[in-house]
Order: sequence, then structure tokens, then C-alpha cells
Amino acid sequence: MKKLLIVLGAPNGPLGELSQIAQDRLACALRFYNANSDCWIVCTGGFGQHFNTTDKPHFFYAVKYLTDNNVPASAFLECPPSSNTIEDFQMTRSLVWEEQPDVLVIITSDFHLARARALYTRIINYPKVIFVPASSSLPEAQLAPLVEHEARALKKLQENTL
Repeated sequence: MKKLLIVLGAPNGPLGELSQIAQDRLACALRFYNANSDCWIVCTGGFGQHFNTTDKPHFFYAVKYLTDNNVPASAFLECPPSSNTIEDFQMTRSLVWEEQPDVLVIITSDFHLARARALYTRIINYPKVIFVPASSSLPEAQLAPLVEHEARALKKLQENTL
């Protein structure tokens, strides 16, 4: 069975240190990989003022996290230097349709899942997909504004087209 795992990018600090959001997503991806070591992995994320101002793309730090945790470098396909969720899906669309996996797995944060799913449907819409929510370990004070932001962004998305 051909499996393709896409891990959506998240912020990292000015020295490349992964945010808690990124760590949560990557820990979820690592658990999935450890149970499905025959899958291909794509980590998304490039540069942006709101999430990565280093000289390396976010996916560099994501891949490093996973390889430091015994995922072989050979498990990774080309990672796109996207700057937001829309670009995550725009830049992986052709890969998904070319590879035609038996199952496509998208990992993102639990609080980001609804908007990611809506964008995925508009942009890729590959029929054999499952979304795996990475449980957020952020304190409530940090999580609440993110949940509110996602609710507003999803509502705006539902009211408009891309």
C-alpha cells in the first residue's frame, strides 16, 4: 500500500528552534511513521515574517527533527518552501496527483484541522485522504486566541472563494 504523509508547517524561532505547535505536529508525524514506516513524508514550510525568519526553510528544521528521531532521510520526498496553508496545498497538489497514493495522510494541529480540511478540499481534493489531528499541548491562554483565529478564518473562507 502506497502511503504519503504531509506534515503542515508551523512556526520556528529565529535560531530554528521549533515552536510547541511544530513540535506537536512533528511528534504526531513521528508516531504515525513509527507505525507505518513504509510511507513517504513531505514536510511543508519555507519562510515568512510570521513563522520563520532564519536562513533555512522551516521544512529543514522539521526534517531534522524527524531524522534526529530515527526517520531515514530516504523517507522524504521534496519538501515545498510554502509560506501558508494555501501554499502548502498548492505546492503539494501535483505531487499528490502524480503519486496517487492509496492513502494520503495530512497532519496538522487539532485547532487548525477544520480550516486545513476546507482548503484541502478546494485545492487538492484527492479522494483517498485522512486527516490526523496533532493534539495541542499549548496552555489554554496561548491556545484560545489560535482557536478564535481559526474560527474567524474558516468563516471568512466559507463566505469567500480563493
